[in-house]
Amino acid sequence: LNGSLEIGSAIYLHMKKFIGLVVLLIISLSSFAQKGDFSLLGNFGYQTDFKRVMIGAQGRYNLTNHVRLAPDLMFFFPKNKVTGFDIDVNAHYVFNLHEDNLSLYPLAGFNLQNNFQGKQTIKGDDGKETTLDSHSSTNFGFNLGAGLTYNLDKRNFLNVEYKYVFGKDNNSVIAFGWGYRF
Repeated sequence: LNGSLEIGSAIYLHMKKFIGLVVLLIISLSSFAQKGDFSLLGNFGYQTDFKRVMIGAQGRYNLTNHVRLAPDLMFFFPKNKVTGFDIDVNAHYVFNLHEDNLSLYPLAGFNLQNNFQGKQTIKGDDGKETTLDSHSSTNFGFNLGAGLTYNLDKRNFLNVEYKYVFGKDNNSVIAFGWGYRF
């Protein structure tokens, strides 16, 4: 029961940080909304190497017609008592493929990974149980990937994105989402 409370507490703290960062992202980037080249994307996905489900948010600000800055916030639900929270800052180079309805973009950027390991009990080779304390780790990495955007209309779009994170904990993330242009 105590371990469940710790995991619940960790999830609550990570979600609180996540929501706070999403609000901060919206407020800080909303000043660009008047230019018409800012969008916000909500997404869900999967982290393949750790087999965790993800929800996230991404802001997009077009620096030019083809180059945009895209910060990401991603919360990874617990798997084997490990909860994750990543922050990415990526650059996209956008190729319009079909009358502005479909675009493809490679991406590259920086990643900050935070994983929280809840308290757990393991059995050793001798059959004795050992309790491991909870701990967290923060590591930096580099992202490479690509995405595809399908415009539903001038404001709404669907998106799929794949990225590989090179760092201490290498992993792949695939995300699907819906976005809105301001």
